[in-house]
Amino acid sequence: MIIWKDILRPITVVVGEESTLKEVIHQLVEHKTDTAFIKQGSALSGYCTIYSLMEQAAQAGKLNEPVAYKTDMLKVSQLSSVEFSHNISVVIGEDIHKRASGYITVKEAKDRINELQLKQMNQLLHGSGIGIIKTNVHYEIEFMNETAERILGMPSSFLLNRNYRTLLTADKDIARVMSGETLMNVNSGLNFKQMSGNFYPIKTDGKVSGLAHMFFLREEFEGAVQELEFVRQLYSDLQAVYASSQEQILVIDKEGRILRVAGLFLKKFWRVDQPEKIIGRYISEFTSKNIFQPNIFELCVKRKKEVKAIQESAGNRKIWSVATPVYYEGELEKVVILSKDVSEEQNGHLYKKDSSKTTIADRFASASLQGQQLIYRSPKIESLLGTLARVAEMNSTVLLEGESGVGKEVFAHKIHSLSTRKDQPLIRVNCGAIPEQLIESELFGYERGAFTGADRNGKIGFFETAHNGTIFLDEVGELPLNMQVKLLRVLQEREITRIGGTKTIPVDVRIIAATNKDLKRMVQMGEFREDLYYRLNVIPLCIPPLRERKEDIFTLSIFFLEKFKQIYEIEKSFTPEAIDVLEAYDWPGNVRELQNIIERLIVISEEEWIHREDVIKCLYGDEQKRENAPFTLELMPLKEAVEKLETQLILQGIRKYGTAAKVSEVLGVSPATISRRMKKLKE
Repeated sequence: MIIWKDILRPITVVVGEESTLKEVIHQLVEHKTDTAFIKQGSALSGYCTIYSLMEQAAQAGKLNEPVAYKTDMLKVSQLSSVEFSHNISVVIGEDIHKRASGYITVKEAKDRINELQLKQMNQLLHGSGIGIIKTNVHYEIEFMNETAERILGMPSSFLLNRNYRTLLTADKDIARVMSGETLMNVNSGLNFKQMSGNFYPIKTDGKVSGLAHMFFLREEFEGAVQELEFVRQLYSDLQAVYASSQEQILVIDKEGRILRVAGLFLKKFWRVDQPEKIIGRYISEFTSKNIFQPNIFELCVKRKKEVKAIQESAGNRKIWSVATPVYYEGELEKVVILSKDVSEEQNGHLYKKDSSKTTIADRFASASLQGQQLIYRSPKIESLLGTLARVAEMNSTVLLEGESGVGKEVFAHKIHSLSTRKDQPLIRVNCGAIPEQLIESELFGYERGAFTGADRNGKIGFFETAHNGTIFLDEVGELPLNMQVKLLRVLQEREITRIGGTKTIPVDVRIIAATNKDLKRMVQMGEFREDLYYRLNVIPLCIPPLRERKEDIFTLSIFFLEKFKQIYEIEKSFTPEAIDVLEAYDWPGNVRELQNIIERLIVISEEEWIHREDVIKCLYGDEQKRENAPFTLELMPLKEAVEKLETQLILQGIRKYGTAAKVSEVLGVSPATISRRMKKLKE
């Protein structure tokens, strides 16, 4: 609550009704103020401003006439809360003896209140651990608070002016915000941090001028359903941001007295129906009466750091609370507690969730926790995963096609983890790594004495090991023709026969095959059986190369950076220019090459920051050697030699600068010339 005393200005000039214009103007100039008050007897009866005096002087043409004044003012107790009345321009505060103690104009009062409320809001948001990011209408990041930097693990200097929509993955289309829609309880991800929060349109003069994202880490709430509603108003750079919350925010002074309650009041937890009934009381009153436990305020003060805990009330309510101490000049000033009710409730009764009932979406969301991680933000991979989630529910054979290094094994793990076989084994077989004379025994096993050196107890093969699970046949195009026949039989009959055995053994396996070869062309060349090809090609999924999904390069780079930072226990970060070079590269080795390059950069870079030059050197070799290398050719037509030299210079320029515009500037030709030559090289 804000009282008038907090915002009043001192009264410095008081004159009588008989005072002239000249006398009052002289008083205002001497005291360096803009308002004078008129005294009638012992009371203030009106006021005038420097502007009204100038207007009166201009109309009268002389300064010796009595001053004119206004009376649209209101006298209030300086200890009363700030409220506004109609048709009043000036408010005069009075002390307990009815003496004037100060004044303020209504316009100034409203501005001052906005400033105080914004300051209080920022303190609440900082203490509650809420990240804030603001963009303009083009989704370019214009502001992020310190909490957002901490949550994302990235400095604002790195993210400012980048397109937030392309960086972020979200389960709702944030473009809807630009049409004025508010998106609540949105799950999103950036830099491998999983967040929950809300998106709000920011309006200027009635038009949407950007969006505000207010969020927190989902993991901090230990999987509880996150619902956080904020409408925020910021002034100056952020314009107008309003705040409201589906969480309860408590502000407690250092003595343990509750100062303020904001957001959603948890009345079932406190056992009172109005927040006003707990304001001014000490938090220890409730814990001493066992209304709830533990006293997270005392834990926070004792440990002198942020404390997270589940608090339980006598009514079996549970709230997840985060208490954050706020220090000023080294002294504890207050503690801010953000609380959310995590009691699961249905039809008014608490219940235990049936974890056995999960949907496809539930399993898809948790799949990243199992097996290998799939890191992406590109629409192509998102579309592919939508298909993959549907395919995973069935037992159809899947053929994963794609270049070497695109991550076919990761997609195979994803299919298995989303399938009904996820609790059964996933057996990976690299068909190109097993010697031809051993591949049959490895796949199907053998009986005792089947051949010289065979184990006396025999051995089961990969297909039997994968029974009721999944077998992943990587590099299936490397299988010799005689093994293709036997694999075809397994696909048709769903049974195998061990080497040296006569008994057929039924196997229930889901087959996922992968290849970086063109199997259809191999069929035409007689190198791969046509019938096996059609048996494997039931559900073909083509994984696009990294150069066709450049949106994933940033995300993957940061992921690998964090991974190798932990492995090597070293702190390194990319500059924005270094990321630009990574995104401009074609990545013929795809994700595997990117991973290796990131590891190399982590190991060989000498500074804390990985710069653009480090990446160029790592991708293209030593720049100094390339620039000094002589251009040597065998004797050839001069025209052909000139073309080769031009091509060499253009390629070197593209590798160094990344853009045709910059290369054209350095080489002294038009950008169109560079573009035509690059197009010709690709033909």
